[in-house]
Parts: sequence; structure tokens; C-alpha cells
Amino acid sequence: MNKAERFFYNFIKANPRIKNVIRDVYQSIFSLLPVKQGTINDSLVSREGYFFGFHDKSPWCFDDTFLLANKFLIPNRKINKTDSIEVGIFKGGDWKEFVPLARTQSFNWQQGCFSQWVGQKKQIIYNSYDGLKNISIIIDIDGKEIKRFNIPVAAVSPDGKYALSYNFNRLAKYAEGYGYENGIDEEEEVMVPTQQGLSIINIETREIKKLFTVAEIAAIDPDPAMDGAFHFFTHCLFSPSGKRFVFYHRSIRDMNFVRTRMFSCDLNGEHKFIFPTAGMVSHIGWKDEKNIMSYCRVREKSDGYFLFEDESNNYQQVGEAAFTSDGHPSFSPADSKWFITDTYPNRFRLSRLMLFNLQANRRVDLAKLKQPLQFKNELRCDLHPRWNRAGTVICFDSAHTGTRSLCTLNVSEELKLNR
Repeated sequence: MNKAERFFYNFIKANPRIKNVIRDVYQSIFSLLPVKQGTINDSLVSREGYFFGFHDKSPWCFDDTFLLANKFLIPNRKINKTDSIEVGIFKGGDWKEFVPLARTQSFNWQQGCFSQWVGQKKQIIYNSYDGLKNISIIIDIDGKEIKRFNIPVAAVSPDGKYALSYNFNRLAKYAEGYGYENGIDEEEEVMVPTQQGLSIINIETREIKKLFTVAEIAAIDPDPAMDGAFHFFTHCLFSPSGKRFVFYHRSIRDMNFVRTRMFSCDLNGEHKFIFPTAGMVSHIGWKDEKNIMSYCRVREKSDGYFLFEDESNNYQQVGEAAFTSDGHPSFSPADSKWFITDTYPNRFRLSRLMLFNLQANRRVDLAKLKQPLQFKNELRCDLHPRWNRAGTVICFDSAHTGTRSLCTLNVSEELKLNR
């Protein structure tokens, strides 16, 4: 965003409905103008008809031989209860050969079906629907079922021992684009649910334990701005060791005004910590065991990327001069010297893919890609960039070809040149 856009955005951002209408009109005008798009090198591979989902999980298995993907079977429209996607893997050179393994009705455009690798095993867990409720299933790379659990998963620990779960049915109403159309929220009209909450699954023993309810978290240092709102959980993510995790406590008032608090805790749901943010937290990525990056708002400053120390009120802003808008950060797996992030489409509908070197305080632009106008709101196609395990290739979703596509870009030379 330029300075004028930033000023106007800060003025209207408190009202999402008005913000979205003005943004759509603004972009529809400027998108008619010709713009140059492209990537920093010619290694881009676009797999049309496929996508992965969110930015905080790597779609590659532990040795980078297989790339997780979803094949969609419907056009770019709202998802209904009968729709499904294929879950599978790409293999071979540049991961170009797709092998379908399963099909699921538990998915959305932003996060797919939360398919993830289970630790160092070549096994995949994904969310599915059994005709009554959303569940999760583990399969091997031949599609053979290994285990199933009677609740869906949101995050799997790096060692593959644990998974976290919350209510995706509630998100279908209160967080458009992040829930599932199938299933029932039995507390749908309850503002602060007392039955549903955040659960942890022991993947080995299949034990499921509820750590706390939404009501219990809402009662911790309550924010008066959340009064009269509907509350829910979202955005769970384990630390690199798997000993702690973060999650969002969100509330929405009048189906318009959303506030977020970011918590961390241990695997027993204890030693909870509320990060010193101020009502807005969008996207996160663990840098290491004690530090987590978030695009958020803090009390002393406006929106930006901030690096927080877990269980401490210490934080620092990162790339203040380099970033003027929200994105989806994740750190390079080898040394965390770099993070990859993106932007939402600007007035020309161009999304940027960027690297940032924390030590050199330097940004490297990798791509500018134009997203068609029909990919907006809950149908949007955010880039959601993700690293491979070696930290040499980036995977992201994009609609710059005219359809939603799973893309990869080799960045090994850029990393060497900009050390």
C-alpha cells in the first residue's frame, strides 16, 4: 500500500463490511490497467486445478520426495455440502505427477482439508466427513487407511505424536472461508460456548483430551470489547519442539467486528500466556522455540510484523520499512535467517511473493502475480507461501493463470546471492 492507501485503510479497517466494498470497487477500476507480472527466475511450475491451503504447514514429506496437494472438482464458487476434493501427492522430477489417494467433503478454499504429514513417517492425516460429523483419517502413500479419529485436526506436532482440534462447524458461520459445510455446531446460537473447546489427540494411543472450553479462555482477563460477541478458536500451531502451541481466541460482534487474542500454552493446556497484542492478529510463524512472528497490532504501534518472545512481554518490529500490508510468514527451516511472506492483491490485483533476510534487514521480491477479480473474499486465492524441508524451494497457491494452481519456485540461488 502507498501512503494514501495506508491512511485510508487505517481509517476504515475497523469496519470489515465497508472496507471490503470499497476495496472491491477500487480494485475493479485499477485492475483494468495493464501491469507487468513475473517471477525472479524461470523455475516457476504452475499445476492448474490443484491447491494446498494454509501457509503454516509444509506440504513436503520429510525428505522432499512427495508434495501434498488437493485436486478441486468444482469451479471457483462457494462450497456446498455435496462438494468434495481429491487428496493426493505429486511425485517425480519437479513434482509433476499427481497420485490421488482419497476424497473428502471436509474442506475450504483457504486451508484445504488440513492435510499434513505425520512426523517423519510417509503418512498423511486429513479431515473428512463420515456422514454425521467431521473426523480425521491417517493414510499411507498408497491410500491405505492406518487410523481414524472422531474429531478433525487443525495442527500436528513436528514429531507426529500429537494433534490439536477445534470446532470447524462453528467457523462455517462465524469465520467465513475457514469452516466446513458439513456437520453441526450444537452451540451455534451460544455466544460463549461452554461445551466445545480445544482438544489434543495422542496419535499413538488415540486418546482425545479436551484442554479447555471457549468459555474458560474468554474468562481469562476478559476484554470488554468482546462483550456481546460470538466467541471461537482458530489458528493453532505447535512450536518447533512440539512442547507448546499457540492459538487464537476470536470474537465477532454483529457478524462484522472481529477481535483476536493470541495465547500460548503447554500440551496440558497449562502455563497459558496472552501475547501483548491489541485486538488484531492475522498470521503467525514460529522462528524458533522461544520466538514467534505475527502480523498484528500492538498498543504502541500500528499494524506490522512483530517478533514476540513466548511467555514474555518482549517484542520487536521486523521490516518496518519493508512491509506496509498483511501477509503469511514462515521461516527458513535450516537456520531461520529468512522468512517468506506475501501480500494480498493491491489495487492492480497484483500479489507479491517476498523473502526477507532478518540479519541484513533486506527484502527480496520473488514474484508479482495478478489475481483475477473473481478470486476475492472467501473465494480468494492467497499465495500462502511454504518452504520445502531443505529450504530451497517455495510452494504457493495462485490464480494468475486464470485458475487456482499449486505452484513451486526454486529460490536456492536467490538465497546464496543475498546472504
